[in-house]
Order: sequence, then structure tokens, then C-alpha cells
Amino acid sequence: MKKLIAIFIALMMILSLAACSEQPEDELIEVVPARGTTEEGFYKNEAFGISFDVPAEWYFLTDEEIAQTMGSTAEQLFGEDVLAQADYIYDLYCVDMESGTTVSINYENLGTIGEFTEESEYLETVLAQLLSGTNPGITATELSVANVGKTTVPCLNITLEAGGNTIYESIIVKKIGTWIGTVTMATLEEAELETLAASISFE
Repeated sequence: MKKLIAIFIALMMILSLAACSEQPEDELIEVVPARGTTEEGFYKNEAFGISFDVPAEWYFLTDEEIAQTMGSTAEQLFGEDVLAQADYIYDLYCVDMESGTTVSINYENLGTIGEFTEESEYLETVLAQLLSGTNPGITATELSVANVGKTTVPCLNITLEAGGNTIYESIIVKKIGTWIGTVTMATLEEAELETLAASISFE
């Protein structure tokens, strides 16, 4: 199971970084989101209005564990000076240790590609980059919608084969200014994606 969870996390990293691009140092950042907070299993990022009611039995990766999956250190990713200038913020990674289901929430500064006015345009770019690159294991993709709390939002659904398993992933995003908040859900049970999305709120 630990090997499967590692596969899930690695795939989430690949997909969440799919639309990243280098930005000029003098790019004006309209919004600088702080990292979210987690209290009694409830994650909330006030800057973005994104929250996730995490199931009680789920495990939250520590900053050290997140950094390790990236081949980095917690100080290099989450140091106070680093976050103040970051164009990409790794915020939440949590996992159901029994099923391997994972959810990650990260934030990216779009910089010069911040002209996107709709979240669906961003997801179309992510999909195009995934399909144009070398991403072994992807067997199906679909641009669709998901019910997030009481809101319907665009989403990108991806089916992958990895480690002898079929993995279902769904990416939903929320844009504010030049920043995108990305929620990536991965599970072995496709029907669970709907339940996970209903536990997330975009305020």
C-alpha cells in the first residue's frame, strides 16, 4: 500500500505541475496566498476561499514528507523567505492510508499567462501539455464539470495505469488574479471522486 500511495503522490506532482512556466522576476503578483490551516481535520485557505472537510482517518503529510517527494527539503520549499517570493506553493497533501486515495491542494502564480479569464481555459492548457508530453500510463482524459460543495466547476478527469492499478484523477481549479488554486484528487474507485469533490468548497 505504501508503494501505491507513493505512486499516487508522484502522479499528483506531475499533473499539478503540468501547466507551470517560468515567469519574469518583475511580474506583478495581484494575490499572494498564504498557506492554509488545518484544524480538527478541516482544511481552509482564507486567501483563496478553498476548504476541504478531510475524513477523520486520513493522514496529512508533513512538510518534511512533502519536500522529500520533491527531492528537496522543508526549508527549501516552505521557508518564510521562500514562500514570500514563490511562484508555486505546495500546501496540502493528505491520504487515506487504507485505500490509497489522495488529495492535494497547491497554488501557482500564472504570471504572464494570467490572461486566462476562465478556469476551463487553464484546464484545457493542462490537458494539451499532458497530451503533447511524455506521460506514460495515461489511457483516457476528459474535460467535464464537478459538483464542488454547492457549486459546479470545470474539471479535468484523467485515467492512468500505474503499478498494475487503474488510477482515476480529477483536477479542479479556482482562479484569483494571476493565481490558480489547484485541487487534485486520485483514487482507485472512480465513483469516489464525486464524494471527494462534494467535501471541497470554493467560497
